[in-house]
Amino acid sequence: PHSSPQLFLSLPLPCDLCPSLWTYQAMVHELLGINNNRIDLSRVPGISRDLKEVVLSAENDEFYANNMYLNFGEIGSNIKNLMEDFQKKKPKESAEAGAFVETYPQFKKMSGTVSKHVTVVGELSRLVSERGLMEVSEVEQELACQSDHSSALQVRQPSSLTIALGHPLDVKGELLLLH
Repeated sequence: PHSSPQLFLSLPLPCDLCPSLWTYQAMVHELLGINNNRIDLSRVPGISRDLKEVVLSAENDEFYANNMYLNFGEIGSNIKNLMEDFQKKKPKESAEAGAFVETYPQFKKMSGTVSKHVTVVGELSRLVSERGLMEVSEVEQELACQSDHSSALQVRQPSSLTIALGHPLDVKGELLLLH
């Protein structure tokens, strides 16, 4: 008996197939790109000159080290806390100005950390919204976790299918592979 040769197809997937499980680090890598711990934000609308390229390194950035494996919702909450802590450390009166001069290097570092992460998370949020990734994520989750894919393929909202069809080839490929 003749048997057909078996074919094993291995495709590189530079992305997480279940975006709702994305961590901060994974979202940065997938949506913004990161090379040698550097993120190019030069295409972000209205970006300031000093934030066109930022460094995300767990070794040099305590906030990133503590949050890189957290999900998007947790990051939003932690960014809010970081901003509140920063506001508390701003000098409120001229009497505090003398003490502020002594702590200025730490204040400047914290200011840079806040600006960087607020900018990065803001851009991630914009891209998630612009690309309809929450809707796509819902379909991906159903395809990955349900044996019956028919419900995942039904349009729950008129915009869901339109958004999914308007996605780049990589997103469509992810959906196809999950199906």
